Amino acid sequence: MKPRPAGCLALALLALGSAIMVADCRALRGRAEPEAARADGAPRIVSFVPAATEMLFALGLGSNVVGRSRFCDWPPEAAGLPVAGDLLTLDERRVAALAPTHAVVYASDAQGQAPLLRALGAEPVEGRTEGAASIVAFADRLGDLFPGRTNGFAAGPWRAEMLAIAAAPPPPPGAPRALVAVSHPDAPWTDAFAAGGDTFYDEVLRAAGLSNALSSARGYPRLTPERMLALAPEIVFDVLPPGMGAPAGGDYWSFLPPDVRVVPLRDSAAVRPGPRLPALRDLLRAAVRPPSDE
Repeated sequence: MKPRPAGCLALALLALGSAIMVADCRALRGRAEPEAARADGAPRIVSFVPAATEMLFALGLGSNVVGRSRFCDWPPEAAGLPVAGDLLTLDERRVAALAPTHAVVYASDAQGQAPLLRALGAEPVEGRTEGAASIVAFADRLGDLFPGRTNGFAAGPWRAEMLAIAAAPPPPPGAPRALVAVSHPDAPWTDAFAAGGDTFYDEVLRAAGLSNALSSARGYPRLTPERMLALAPEIVFDVLPPGMGAPAGGDYWSFLPPDVRVVPLRDSAAVRPGPRLPALRDLLRAAVRPPSDE
């Protein structure tokens, strides 16, 4: 069947729009490049993935990071860098002004953003940080991309800790049942989102000796309070970015039985799968230690 004329016109307009966008980006690149110090061959990196930004700094590449997404807030040095977009979209003019040689983007967006980034002179790098093993692989990938510029962080004790998290065995019988709530409104008796068995929270829970009460689910399903009660968690980790949400243990969790512990996690290490997974594991372990007799 031959394409309809309207379909052909739509495709032509889409191709024309893409060509114009790439041409505009190349023009922006041409104006920005003379102002950028690229002559020494040092990479200039813009990162739109918060966990990847952390990894770049951990590997000693922080001085090469010239821009970030507005959610890249760790380490503190990263928060002072120019913002070039958010998690999923980028500001072409701001990116062009930074004259990056590389741009770290989410793997799901890499293919769509590649032509625009290359037109701006930046090679797209997929920031795969879904779990402990992929974070280690990403660190190795950065080492390959920038030989001689990274430190020994990825080859030291951190690597063994991360691989131990990735290989954590199933929780022992009788392990405390935990639920990781990653988002909820302030009002009680409303739905929340929680971490399933294929998330990085599940592997960190196992590494901490805990059982994920939602291990049979995938992703981050929405749970009604009734469903949460049916899961019978002994501990609920209330995860929100620092400075967000109502005080943990407040009205939202009033539907839980009094013997269920609600543990607030407001540390930024708890909200993203990055190089600080061992720190998150330690936070979970500390939360379930028996209280001191002192």
